[in-house]
Amino acid sequence: MLHDDFIQLVIQRLAEKSTSPSDAGPIIGYARSKPEEARLMDPPAKESAVLFPLYKKNDIWHTAFMKRPDSQGVHSGQLSFPGGRLEKHETHLEAALRESAEEVGIVRHDWNVIGALSALYIPPSHFVVQPFLAVGPENPQFQLNSSEVVEWIEHPVSNLLKPQIIKRKEIFVGKFNRTFDSGYFDIQGHTLWGATAIMVQEFRSLLGYHD
Repeated sequence: MLHDDFIQLVIQRLAEKSTSPSDAGPIIGYARSKPEEARLMDPPAKESAVLFPLYKKNDIWHTAFMKRPDSQGVHSGQLSFPGGRLEKHETHLEAALRESAEEVGIVRHDWNVIGALSALYIPPSHFVVQPFLAVGPENPQFQLNSSEVVEWIEHPVSNLLKPQIIKRKEIFVGKFNRTFDSGYFDIQGHTLWGATAIMVQEFRSLLGYHD
């Protein structure tokens, strides 16, 4: 799978990467501190990592998002990539792989991590999150942890690369008790916004899609 032309292009663009979350432009719902600033706050931001999966399903490149249960704090009911908080003495990549295995059954030795996107600070939960791009086997089998994942939404990458896919609406953020005019992606009727949407937009930007 790593020799596929699409993946080779992604690897090449990652090597040349000059994009950052600031390139997300209209997808950013509110201003956020840089990760290095968040790490100097009192208390410092907690560290987390996620896996941005890429795999072929029926010969079409896909990614996937997990919908979190309504009982999971400030990010209840939102779409995200699999991942979570670092444990003691754990690297960001180790955390991303461990959490992805626990949440959706990603088998570590079947997936190849091809690079990292930009780290992001998430103000509502006070986390810095580091995303990693990983290429999996064709038609992978996922085992969902029902206590962590309400729905696993497999989505063609080509749909994310359509021009003018970004939509806008008012989104309420309970942590701030206010509404933000924000860009978002419509993922099969679900609203993908916030940090995960910024990761997706950075991925699109790598491939030349900026709006």
